[in-house]
Amino acid sequence: MLTKREIIWTIIAILIMGFIISLPKLSISSSYTFLIATIIILTSVLVKKIAANYYSIKIEHKIWEFKRWGWHERSKFKRPIPIGLILPFFISLLSLGIIKILTLLQFDAKNLPKKRALKKRGAYRYSKINESDLAFTAAWGFWALIVLAIIGYFLKQPELTKYSIYYGIWNLIPISNLDGTKLFFGSLINWILLAIIYLVCMVVILV
Repeated sequence: MLTKREIIWTIIAILIMGFIISLPKLSISSSYTFLIATIIILTSVLVKKIAANYYSIKIEHKIWEFKRWGWHERSKFKRPIPIGLILPFFISLLSLGIIKILTLLQFDAKNLPKKRALKKRGAYRYSKINESDLAFTAAWGFWALIVLAIIGYFLKQPELTKYSIYYGIWNLIPISNLDGTKLFFGSLINWILLAIIYLVCMVVILV
């Protein structure tokens, strides 16, 4: 289900997230923190992969990239900056773990025209990816994290609950090519609904 490149990027994301969770007290059991990171990231990635198939698209995750520095078409870097590697790691390190940025991965999508055409009885107008396909695929990932947080609560695993919500909130931000951007522009109502739910969950966690 996961491509070789996807597996590599997922492992890297897990390592970064595990390190971020461990800050500022690196004495916290590393095996536990990396287990938490593994569960959260794999849940998000795998659920979106399953959802993508339902919407007749194929997605592949990679590290979050920053390509543009302006609005014009020519305002692009020659090579994308792997911001998902740089920003979370260094901000968390420099802030001694006070600021835990968890914007690590993004996904790109390819159409499955044969599957889509069959599903829509060959209508050509349905053969292209639309924004709602990407939005609902991303939404599945956000809902899965909420379910994971609830499971963590009942299993008395507060770290799993907390970081499931934190991971979701950070990626819900509608910037660049994060999942939140896909959801915001593809289904604003769902973005607002999820934003409210995540904010309420965060308040409950902090209280």
